Amino acid sequence: MHPKPLLPYRLAARAHTVADLIRERLDSPASADAYAARAAGQSDVSFWHGASLSEGHAGLALLHLHAARTARSDEECEQSLDRAFSFVRAAFAATRKRALTHPGLFDGTAGLAFVLREASADEPRFLPSLAALDEQLCQQVLAMDLPHGPEAVADHHYDLIYGSAGLLTHLCAVRPLTPSAEQALLRCLRHLLWVGADRRWAVQGRLDTGSSHGAAGIAAALAKAWRYGHRLPRQRQVTDQLVRWLLAAGTGDGRQLQWPRYVALGPDADPDRAGAAETAPAWCHGTGGVAAGLLAVAGATGDQALETRACAALDGLLGRVAAGDVPRSPTVCHGRAGLVALAHEFATHGSAGAARAMPRLVTDLVAAADPGQPLVYRDHETTGHLVDNPGLLTGAAGIALTLRATATGAGHRPAWWRVLFPR
Repeated sequence: MHPKPLLPYRLAARAHTVADLIRERLDSPASADAYAARAAGQSDVSFWHGASLSEGHAGLALLHLHAARTARSDEECEQSLDRAFSFVRAAFAATRKRALTHPGLFDGTAGLAFVLREASADEPRFLPSLAALDEQLCQQVLAMDLPHGPEAVADHHYDLIYGSAGLLTHLCAVRPLTPSAEQALLRCLRHLLWVGADRRWAVQGRLDTGSSHGAAGIAAALAKAWRYGHRLPRQRQVTDQLVRWLLAAGTGDGRQLQWPRYVALGPDADPDRAGAAETAPAWCHGTGGVAAGLLAVAGATGDQALETRACAALDGLLGRVAAGDVPRSPTVCHGRAGLVALAHEFATHGSAGAARAMPRLVTDLVAAADPGQPLVYRDHETTGHLVDNPGLLTGAAGIALTLRATATGAGHRPAWWRVLFPR
């Protein structure tokens, strides 16, 4: 028996239509570069790098790869693959102009390697380049500066976006696991164990709770390594410590369980309680990301009680969104598409509350589409700027990928969600 679709047929069709509209406007590296140049004039942040997964051609290759794998005709599949491969080649061309000197998952060598591995499944001629890129990645990981002492720790050392958590989740899935890949993996794992113990991920007197830069991302990465059989002494202990800390840092229980973006440390702060109110609903920070991290740990360890708490917490967050606590941005990282992705991830784990929320979330996201805008959606940056961003994490490509994934069918989990939800 096939699982019940998460979206009604007509809503799924509308989601496909909006996703296709974005995909047609991002049909070539040249068009993406033109939109990126436009976005650069709208933002204070310099974000576009052609080889980047989060904000570059590598991420847009995933947009067309996913379209090929969910194509409704042979013609669409062939066209989408051709476009995907052109973006892969553009990403590599970008590295000749500006080398990828750091290994990070969302903005470095690991992200490009992730995309190239996905493309190689459809085009084996990429495999030699993938082997060389994997080796480059491993050497960068082995050479990267990872504090293991009293020196200051920055979030880019350990987090999911740039640091050892994201690298560990990526390396767990690398096959074949060469000796250098295993060394790189173990280096990231050991570093995360050090960071996760004794709350060493504090930055500027704050302990981030979330998925992208905080404790939830660390716990999810350690759990993924555990699930894949990469286990070191104290790994389960540190993971359990992180979970206990997160549960203590939250407020409320059941559907009222929620988390702030960070916990403040200092002479006047209680390190076991939240230092600020719940952050805006998002994948990256606060309740949504923490719930996803706890779900990943529960899946790796078989902790049903923890899974129940994670599902209840997300149900509560989605209930608050339905009541009007809606993020301004439509994007994946800190906006509505990220909430859709969260709901889909939990629904595929059996969360009835997330499944019930899906149609409303997708309806609202589709209703926010504006074909009169260059890329249909505009990122609402935290600075207040409205940006026509073509990228994956904070741009239109990520929204299109999310809409297409949720409209494809129940139980479908696109490969690229591994970077958002390690498992």
